[in-house]
Amino acid sequence: MPELKVENVIAASHLGKELELVRLATEMPKARYSGSGNPSVIVEVDTENTKRAAGIIFGNGKIQVTGINSLNESRQVMESLKSMVKNIDSKINMKRATKLENIVAKANLGKTLDLQAIALAIPGSEYEPTHFKGLVIRLDDPRASFILFQSGVLIVTDVPSETKAKKALKRLEKFIKEISDNS
Repeated sequence: MPELKVENVIAASHLGKELELVRLATEMPKARYSGSGNPSVIVEVDTENTKRAAGIIFGNGKIQVTGINSLNESRQVMESLKSMVKNIDSKINMKRATKLENIVAKANLGKTLDLQAIALAIPGSEYEPTHFKGLVIRLDDPRASFILFQSGVLIVTDVPSETKAKKALKRLEKFIKEISDNS
């Protein structure tokens, strides 16, 4: 099986109460209010590996972090965000767990893919090369989404753990092998 490299992790927690977003946006460093869609406060957070992570804080108290590569890193960024919020609103709950919601990972199958043949063989796949050069495949068991490129590079997402990403990749590889054996 090809090596799967985690590119991004999205993790979530809850602060246990509703929040005043405008106050947070004006009092927190590197924060800005976003009123579009579901109103939130977006906060830039420095991480250990010089990457920048983003925290998204919603009015209902939900908090998400993205731009990180592991659950451990997400916990560290989450604790940092919770501390910043607690400096402004002391009544938040600091003890709620941080849960992985989604992983985005990349792999290289090491061979050129016939995306048209794969798209025809896998029901529900989406391939419109005039609009986007990737083939989109969604699996139900395990639940995962893939974007495959002709070069053999693929992206896997909509999975809550690296283990499930590997299981989904194994299943996709089996599909691709069956397709190439039958053609």
